[in-house]
Amino acid sequence: MAERKDNQTKTAFFLNLTFTVLELIGGIISGSIAILADSLHDFADSLSLGAGWYFEEKSKKGKTDTYTFGYARFSLLGAVINAITLLLGSIFIVYKSIDRILNPQMPDVYWMLGISIAGIALNGFAVWKLKSGKSMNKQVMTIHLLEDALGWVAVLIASIVLLFVEVPILDPILAIVINLTVLFFVMKKLVKSFKIMMQRVPDNVNLPELRQKILCIDTVKNIKNLNIWSLTEEKLIVDLQVVPNDSLTIDKHEDIRRKVKDILKDLNAEQVTIEIST
Repeated sequence: MAERKDNQTKTAFFLNLTFTVLELIGGIISGSIAILADSLHDFADSLSLGAGWYFEEKSKKGKTDTYTFGYARFSLLGAVINAITLLLGSIFIVYKSIDRILNPQMPDVYWMLGISIAGIALNGFAVWKLKSGKSMNKQVMTIHLLEDALGWVAVLIASIVLLFVEVPILDPILAIVINLTVLFFVMKKLVKSFKIMMQRVPDNVNLPELRQKILCIDTVKNIKNLNIWSLTEEKLIVDLQVVPNDSLTIDKHEDIRRKVKDILKDLNAEQVTIEIST
């Protein structure tokens, strides 16, 4: 079953990469900035799909003496590299689009029409291949490919309009709209990735509330440290030092650990380390 799911990701990756190359060639031949803009987006998607496929395979190695937390954060590094690449490419496409608005040039509409139909078909097929995936990684990739398919619907509509009305600036305007949409999602991903890399407390974790709940345990005197950070977007790490009451015997320390773990269980943490400090 796991092998079949990996093949879904691999198929989607090769479909997306093949179409990206054809799309880039088509964008150059047709002279369409909108198609070039979307080819950049699809190239980033191909990198993301490839990274997702590669790191799913890599993660099977588990923890090692070199990477004691495993290889989970390699995918985060890949996401940051992909996002920065896409960000720089999008800025270039916006620059070229503005130049095309100032110096209008009619694209080859029939090429636009043909490539947009192919884009809808191939991205739609890739979505269908991945839609049964249960992991967060596969769900994110499915949404990304669905966005691509909707982008091609916009290019299809624009090319149909250009068949009947000669409005050359429609192509660069569409390219800017596509890029602004891409940039919005890229910045969100970059901010989230940097938060994880800086070991920021996850947004869905109320640290003061957790601290207060632990202090309400009658055998707990104080908390020296309470650290919660994300290993990846889905995996949390918890590390804390609890000071027990002075009268508490050592054999009762396990009871404190159990009660603290009950408080933290809703976090679904990958690893919880509870140190009893005297």
